[in-house]
Amino acid sequence: MDRRLAQFFFALSLISLALILAAVWQAGNPSWKQYQRNYLRLEAQAEPNAAAKNAVLTTALDIRQDLLPGLQRVDRCTTCHLGVEDPTMKNAAQPYTYHPNLAPHVPARFGCTVCHGGQGLATDKENAHGNVPFWQEPLLPRGYIRASCGRCHKEGDVPGVPELTEGRRLFDTRGCRGCHKLNGAGGSIGPDLTAEGASRRSPAWLERHFLDPNAVSPNSAMPNLHFTKEQARALTFYMLSLTSEQMATYYSSVRLIPSPAYGRQLFVEKNCIACHSIGGVGAKNGPDLLAVNHKHSGEWLDEQLLNPQAVYPGSSMPGYDLEPNARKALIAFLGAATAEDAQQVLAKRGKPLAPEEAALEAGKQSFARFGCVGCHGLNLQGGVPNPNSQGGEVPSLLHASDDYTKEEVIKIISNGKQPPVADVRKPTPPLYMPAWKKILSEEDINRIADYLWSLQPKKEAW
Repeated sequence: MDRRLAQFFFALSLISLALILAAVWQAGNPSWKQYQRNYLRLEAQAEPNAAAKNAVLTTALDIRQDLLPGLQRVDRCTTCHLGVEDPTMKNAAQPYTYHPNLAPHVPARFGCTVCHGGQGLATDKENAHGNVPFWQEPLLPRGYIRASCGRCHKEGDVPGVPELTEGRRLFDTRGCRGCHKLNGAGGSIGPDLTAEGASRRSPAWLERHFLDPNAVSPNSAMPNLHFTKEQARALTFYMLSLTSEQMATYYSSVRLIPSPAYGRQLFVEKNCIACHSIGGVGAKNGPDLLAVNHKHSGEWLDEQLLNPQAVYPGSSMPGYDLEPNARKALIAFLGAATAEDAQQVLAKRGKPLAPEEAALEAGKQSFARFGCVGCHGLNLQGGVPNPNSQGGEVPSLLHASDDYTKEEVIKIISNGKQPPVADVRKPTPPLYMPAWKKILSEEDINRIADYLWSLQPKKEAW
């Protein structure tokens, strides 16, 4: 018995020793070293002689990392992805292949994880790709990597990523903010979406949720808004871009990419055609802007937009509170604008609004932007299912003036209201009117009420 016990402990000791030696070997030969050896062999193939090949093959192996204090990250991705900046590796297999279209997003300044996701400090594949417990941002699928552009570029159009622009537009016009907060503004019926892109929800989950909320989250209060697949994909892009990351000044300064298309949008929004013409088309109050970049330098035009009084004392042109890249975008549009562009701007402009009409239009925009349309509809028709509320759905507002005064509606918008319950034994209705007094200004609330009253049926006078 004693002999067998001794043999057992001897065998156990041998197993323990083998495990310790294996652990020591593994610690001394991590996977990243093998990746680097393979990469050096690839590089050595292109060398002209034995001495040069040997010099490459004997290169020291080390962990490579990019320190990114402005993004609060440390990325070690190039420890294995060694060829990202080497065009000669364009046909190499992963993880050695060249990264096309990388400039100006060089790894030394941007790293990799801000776009691709993953765990930057890790040096083995599984952990680096982030598919591990407790890591919030796994590697994004290839088809959604472009969504990360919205993490820095938060305004205007992002070239090559039309889904971001469309996703932002849908969020602002389809009532999402009525139930969801974004950067502190919005309702509280649904989850706060400010950092939705930093959650572990996959792009596939988000798309399915937009197409049929209850199929993914049973008993969800979110109604089926009947998005198309393209719209669901655009909203998914937008959600993935929302991470609430704090970025340093350099990254904040590139939040808007200057492009002629965005400059055109600003030209329309700022109503420049009301004073200026392009090739003789437009107003004559200010100078004609055709080929204005040939008459003045970019620096002169930038100063004119920023501080016209300093350039032309007594000028009637207002100063525009535009950030530098917005001014660059406007100047880029003016440099290419033609009389045909001016014609198109004038054709879509419509007749000027009277002050009362402008106030109602502002109320309509607030009604859409702050999410009222999500439950009440663009035409106040209501009809969104609201289980266990009296009537079973969000009521129409088309006849609100029959039951409430305008002052009462203003108070409901300000303080919120719970819908009447159909059966007290069942769960409370998921949709309710949140309080907006801490989010909307008094002026915004009054404008929304004025807009609602403008759509009420006119009562016949006796």
